[in-house]
Amino acid sequence: MRRFLCACILIFFFHSSAHAVSIDELSKTVIFLRQQSQEIEKKGDKILEVWYRDPDTNDFKPKLNTMSGTALIIQYNNRDYLVTAKHVATALSPTAEIILNLPNRQSRSLTFKGLSQQEVIKGAHWFHHPKADISVHPMAYPGSFDVLAIGEDLFPKKGIEIPLLTPAYVVGFPLGLGVQEKLSPIAKGTQIASRATSIDFPDIAPDLHFILLDQALAQGYSGAPVFYTEDIPSGVMIGNQPMKGGEKLHFIGILSGSISDKTGGKISLVVPISYVWDILESHEFRMYEKGLESKK
Repeated sequence: MRRFLCACILIFFFHSSAHAVSIDELSKTVIFLRQQSQEIEKKGDKILEVWYRDPDTNDFKPKLNTMSGTALIIQYNNRDYLVTAKHVATALSPTAEIILNLPNRQSRSLTFKGLSQQEVIKGAHWFHHPKADISVHPMAYPGSFDVLAIGEDLFPKKGIEIPLLTPAYVVGFPLGLGVQEKLSPIAKGTQIASRATSIDFPDIAPDLHFILLDQALAQGYSGAPVFYTEDIPSGVMIGNQPMKGGEKLHFIGILSGSISDKTGGKISLVVPISYVWDILESHEFRMYEKGLESKK
């Protein structure tokens, strides 16, 4: 109940004082994904594990490779879901860590295997978009601790016409930064370089649409949420309350990756969050939700 109330307070804050919500507040919905796996190498027709000797203890330890990414928590039908890029989701095993950013500046870690053991989301698994680089996974939290989520009213079902060069912000964990003593997502300022557009590029379906950012972003931002700012004139009514004026932040999509040419030019691709609705309104997802309701 405490976690639910906290999330409701944040969502109410977003709606009643939208102009005042900061990237710092929104960053509390961002989480870190980490997959560690044993390094292997091929010698002839054999696959060998790589180990190293600890110089302090002389003990042998496995050499691990670490893959990381970013995700965020959204709330839909009063349940929480993790959203990230599909190429990140498909690289994660049951042992991958989900490191949550808590409002009290602390963090908590759980694994996808641990999630599968939560009775409240029994049968949980990844729901992948059939084409777009975006995936959704049900979330539950063992014990009682607060986790903030972005309410469904903050992201649109339809595409948004955003003026070119509108300021935008990406929040995530590039290069594994921001995950040491405390979980501290790294915010990056950029600009909207296009409205929703298709991409004539190898391995990208021509019927998919992306929003482009004017610069490439570091590895580790994949799956990170992207927000843009809208100038709100003073006195504009949102709900039944007049705004004081200023900037309102919108959640527009998640970072998929970047494309480049031979000259070294790069540009980032954002999967519009409207593609999440394809997943949430799919038959597979509806049947999953129906199964949860029948277990109550």
